[in-house]
Amino acid sequence: MNNDHYQIITGKIADLQVIDTDLALFGKGTFASLPLLGQLALGNTTEAASQVGMASGQQEAADYLNSVQYFRCKLGELTIQGIFCRAFFHNGDQVEVVVEPMEDGSYYAYALRRPIDHRLWLYPWAMKGTKANKTDALKATAPLSLLIFIATFIAISIISDNFYFFISTIIICILVDGLFFLFYYWSYKNMLGGGSKEADKIFATLGYPKPKTVNMEQEYMEMFFNNKSMKEPGFYIDVTTDEFIRKDPPGVKWVAFYREAPPIPDYITVIHTEKNNRKRKK
Repeated sequence: MNNDHYQIITGKIADLQVIDTDLALFGKGTFASLPLLGQLALGNTTEAASQVGMASGQQEAADYLNSVQYFRCKLGELTIQGIFCRAFFHNGDQVEVVVEPMEDGSYYAYALRRPIDHRLWLYPWAMKGTKANKTDALKATAPLSLLIFIATFIAISIISDNFYFFISTIIICILVDGLFFLFYYWSYKNMLGGGSKEADKIFATLGYPKPKTVNMEQEYMEMFFNNKSMKEPGFYIDVTTDEFIRKDPPGVKWVAFYREAPPIPDYITVIHTEKNNRKRKK
């Protein structure tokens, strides 16, 4: 296992199976429930149900069909499985999948890129690199904390006529505001921001020069709102394709549009499953 990047498998999707599930089933170990979901994908519902009851508890079992989707498919002879918010790609789609080999010979998907409409499915909470996530968290929390401090400072200045009371109150306000800022920053970065170390590895694998600073939320805005018009001939993609026109299902998160795909680095292991193509290793 490489600590800096994953591998890539290219080809057409076949034998796609999708199961609704709950991210809570996986806890801290993403791979923990994959055998269970594999049983469901293969139609072994009795065996899977018994495992849910044993491993998850009543509350997790009740929430089992919510939140995210497990998918299993073939690219050539290779089995790919993983968890995305919604696996709304289809059999026959030409894709590039960022994967990690598993002990059973299958591959776990961390991202799936569909070139025809520039769609990019990402691992949960992997929309941003870690540096981009920290930057967004700072932008979101610092102005509010500063505004609260300024308003408090003005209010204390108006009502206070004692210098020592003024200084002591300001010190207390600085400490309280500092704690508020740290809590809000931590909450945004870890629970709302959508950045992760997995994102760093995904974007490094896909060839982004500075993977930790990649922000796919910003990429989406730049693609559709801050750059070219969709009506221009030179727009990034053909917006008349069925893939682009097709309506997204409810519950889509962690799925982005990208403008232009950077070249995949030579040191990345790429497996081409199409006929007359061979495996290329670093």
